[in-house]
Amino acid sequence: MAGAIGALYDTRTGKREWSDLYFTADRNIRAAFCTGEPQVKGFLAGNFNDGVWSFDEERSSESCMALLRACGIGTDGHSLPGPMRYEPVAHDFQRGEVFRNLNGKDYRVLAVLSPKNLLLIGQADNQLVVAKDIRLFARYPKGERPDSSNTVWGVEWGHGVYLGDDITRLDFDILRQEHGEPDKKGDIPALRDEARRGFWAHKNVELKEGLAARVRVAAKEGMEEIYGTSDPEVFRVMLDKGVYDGLYRENSSREKTGRFTR
Repeated sequence: MAGAIGALYDTRTGKREWSDLYFTADRNIRAAFCTGEPQVKGFLAGNFNDGVWSFDEERSSESCMALLRACGIGTDGHSLPGPMRYEPVAHDFQRGEVFRNLNGKDYRVLAVLSPKNLLLIGQADNQLVVAKDIRLFARYPKGERPDSSNTVWGVEWGHGVYLGDDITRLDFDILRQEHGEPDKKGDIPALRDEARRGFWAHKNVELKEGLAARVRVAAKEGMEEIYGTSDPEVFRVMLDKGVYDGLYRENSSREKTGRFTR
């Protein structure tokens, strides 16, 4: 069972497209974490099934049905009748946050180029995009009072500049010149030293023998969340390219002004 769960989780991280779950010699299913609303619609429409298929609403959880309704999707895969309301939500975007766009794809904020322009990386495919004029929205059926059962939060942007999936080939100085706000050049050496100290503080914990496995794993996950990698060579390239130049300035600003919470 543990192997089956691991294979299923691999579909969430993009390591495989489907996982095979075997119940008996002649009974098995193929399963995967959903990649977004288009895939949900295709699944409900029967595009991933051979032969006869049906959707049993009574066996589905209330939260599942509420989420389908909040997304405006019927159990047949078609859009529900009636308009949806998109309400802008004020938010101070921060590096490291993970958001879902309103098509159901998850992105991590890799860099805040300006308050309205972000460099994002896809959680499943590592695709990089500069999201220009990005905003956070609450979406719910028009005419209803929004609550946790009928509301989906997600981001949308006015224009996207798509940059492939190789982060080491990006020139962050050019990205900031074209899509962001210029850094104070005198601050850069100190900011990079601080980023370097923070990375290696985590890395040394991960590599330290004798520590509990959960502590070492937590240190590695911390590096990946803060710096986008736990690989020292990738970190060095990203540091030299200026990926982290705004990281500690953002943290200082956050301590002074506080954060938006949902």
